[in-house]
Amino acid sequence: MYSLKTAAIYARKSKQTETGDSIENQIKICSNYLQNIGIENTLIYKDEGFSGKNTVRPEFLKMLKDVKQKKFTTIISYRLDRISRNVSDFSKLITDLEELNISFISVVEQFDTSNAMGKAMMYICSVFSQLERETITQRVKDNMYGLAENGYWLGGEPPTGFKSQHESFVDASSNTRAFSILSPIDNELALVKLVYTEYLNRGSLSQVEKYMLSNNIKTKNEKDWSKGTLRSVLSSPAYVRADDTTVDYLKNLGITIYGLPDKIHGLLNYRRRIGKSGKFRSPDKWIYAMSSHEGIIDADIWLRVQLQLEKNKTKSPALGTSHTALLSGIIRCEKCNSFMKIAYAKESLNSGQKTFYYKCSLKHNSGKTRCDNKNVNGVDLDRMLLNKLKEIALDKTILIRELEKYKSELHSSSKDIIFKDLQQTFNKNTGMINNLINNVALTNNTDTASTLLNRITSLKSENIELENSIEKLRKETESQDDTMGNCNIILERLKNFSDLVDHSTVVEKRKYINSIINTISVNGNTGKVHIKFKGSERK
Repeated sequence: MYSLKTAAIYARKSKQTETGDSIENQIKICSNYLQNIGIENTLIYKDEGFSGKNTVRPEFLKMLKDVKQKKFTTIISYRLDRISRNVSDFSKLITDLEELNISFISVVEQFDTSNAMGKAMMYICSVFSQLERETITQRVKDNMYGLAENGYWLGGEPPTGFKSQHESFVDASSNTRAFSILSPIDNELALVKLVYTEYLNRGSLSQVEKYMLSNNIKTKNEKDWSKGTLRSVLSSPAYVRADDTTVDYLKNLGITIYGLPDKIHGLLNYRRRIGKSGKFRSPDKWIYAMSSHEGIIDADIWLRVQLQLEKNKTKSPALGTSHTALLSGIIRCEKCNSFMKIAYAKESLNSGQKTFYYKCSLKHNSGKTRCDNKNVNGVDLDRMLLNKLKEIALDKTILIRELEKYKSELHSSSKDIIFKDLQQTFNKNTGMINNLINNVALTNNTDTASTLLNRITSLKSENIELENSIEKLRKETESQDDTMGNCNIILERLKNFSDLVDHSTVVEKRKYINSIINTISVNGNTGKVHIKFKGSERK
């Protein structure tokens, strides 16, 4: 049990290396204050490396949970902005505390919500605290836009063919100024030129992809080319020797252009996406600026490529989707482990139905040069699989054992622990990013600003990877929940499995199959099929 006079001390520091109001000092000052007013029992919550921009902080969230359990009667903080710089977050906290009859004390400002005047002054200070944060944010944006307008590289992964290079100079006031530019990588630029040449010769991304795969030509990261990576290179303005026609084309799209074209230098683009890989903004929000690096593609050729890309957008490619195939998404080629897509044959004159095949996607995309696995008759394979499952269902102990084993593995998963670690790292990085942004706005040394911006870019890139991992785990967890439900359903219906499948829709059959089977690999040359059940493997 907790004493009626127990206080929660909350301490926060944006940057671990700073001195002054350190975590330890904040706790010491709060402890001394509490002793002076007769409170000796304390619970300590401390977040180091987190910004006050929002309340997504591990210890702060833990404190909020303890608030609801009334583990203390008072929350005390060294300073108001240690809690939050956001007015709405702060206001909600105070409202929640009032409902639970818990007071809040800020030592430095000498505010105590147990009286009306203290509460009013606290709200006023929180407004100014948020105003300060928003002013800093705007200054950072203005600073970055200024760099963008001059065509400087602001960080991140450079486009294929270039690397980031730091430059500096001493200004009239003897201050060292630093900035980053793009420096060419000759062998990568040769690869870019090849992509442009092949696209103009072949006229489509699919054909260029087939050419790159069949000749085993890799990206700069030693990966196979895809239509997405090809489009990214072909649409980048970094490679064009920009002239007036280039600028006119971009302006007609609504894009803002800075600098004058000289038929030599390329363009850099900013603010196209929300975040590194988020949704695209509308073109009127984009910024393009003349850069210090030289382009490699003449303006007339670059414009021809852009027009061809736009023209091809209107064409509807034949997609490997199906309303009859049961194994799409889980069937792989045994020879190269690529997913198999669905390909249709001509409609039968007798039945009026289309026969479909499972076809290796790498074989298809590379023009049969990277894989030679024969196509598999989809109708026959689907029928064979259903018959196999019916056969297993007759000996119900086999399937029950497989499903129970998989359910046990789901229960013993450590994904929750991994998810928590990823989220904590993401939150810590977010706090560090916000703190670094504040430092960028406050520094007058461009060398320091450049270093800080690079660190911000690095942390943002790491956070994007963390977000992807977190989202993947979340989807896997949701999928596990669905699978658990499917397992229970199948266990209940095993007695009538054959009749159930025979009278199910295609969607229902897929659901049953996906709840039992992880992957199916097929060798079209030998006719061999490997079925990997959830939690085990059966041939």
